Amino acid sequence: MQRRSKTAKILDQAASNGFAVWAVVLVMFVLALCFASGFGTPDNLNNVSRQGAAIALLALAQFIVVLTGEVDLSIAANARLTAIVTAILMNGDNSNLVLALVTAIGIGLTIGAFNALLVVVFRIESFIATLGVSAIVAGLALFIAPTPQGRSAPLLSDFYSAQVLGGPYLVVVTVVIVWVLAWFMLRRTVWGRHVYATGGNPHAANLSGISTAGVRTSTYLVGGVLSALAGVVILAGTGIGDNSAASGLEFTALAIVVIGGASLAGGRGTLIGLLGGVLLFAMIGNVFNLLRIEVWYQQLVRGLIILIAAAVFVDRVKGGRVRRRAARPSGNPDDATQDPTPTTEGAPTWR
Repeated sequence: MQRRSKTAKILDQAASNGFAVWAVVLVMFVLALCFASGFGTPDNLNNVSRQGAAIALLALAQFIVVLTGEVDLSIAANARLTAIVTAILMNGDNSNLVLALVTAIGIGLTIGAFNALLVVVFRIESFIATLGVSAIVAGLALFIAPTPQGRSAPLLSDFYSAQVLGGPYLVVVTVVIVWVLAWFMLRRTVWGRHVYATGGNPHAANLSGISTAGVRTSTYLVGGVLSALAGVVILAGTGIGDNSAASGLEFTALAIVVIGGASLAGGRGTLIGLLGGVLLFAMIGNVFNLLRIEVWYQQLVRGLIILIAAAVFVDRVKGGRVRRRAARPSGNPDDATQDPTPTTEGAPTWR
């Protein structure tokens, strides 16, 4: 019994740190090299990385919000609307590129602020609030572009296909700049520490002087901007504003967050695990296409992965509740002042 308990703890720690998903990625990579002809070619690997750029931004947007114990189901609709509006503004003209990019950021901030208003100010459950916002934004996108509209600026399309040191320039910018900046913000700033503390134990965070409302608002704003940038990346790849773009990616991003080791209860998660989840989902589609496996099998595998991630999440939540109840002193279990220490299990070590 004790041996089984130690094994469960080791597996849970591996999942929380992101090591488990990287083990799956490594196994899948080796199998793909052996059985999927053409997978290891530079062109195909570059294609995989480009396809994963947009979902990497969406997953990062979801991850930052989830760290506070909330969720954002409007990220895909945000990306879709942004791609359509920027495509219409650019309309194949480089002179409108800057205006379109500024507008994209404005759209992301607006949607993020609206989400924060509903969740933080009006205290509507984030799942319901952001699902409603997603429907509104998707309807607006359909109204603006019932058929594909606009065109990407040539400079944006060239940026998507350009390479540096043998790899896509787009991926270098996305990973090296955006993700490294996110790592720095979450690991090396007071804001990042407050994000983890807010998700770990909001009551204790308030008692320690942290404005949890402000922290949650900021994560929705950051998530909105990242989602808008994902829309720009999608436009760069497709070349046109399409209303079907990013369909269903909000749930894919959420699954990647959980598979990468983050807890939907907040306060726990690592970027290295998140990156592993992004690579796993990007590889699944590419390998299945190379093996000429029908699309519905791909959806089946993705669905199974999501269910497994959900099962792991439920197990973690139950375990976390048991540990918290055991740690509480006698008295009213709902009294937040009895548990003043933020729960930051899985959060980074602050130095």
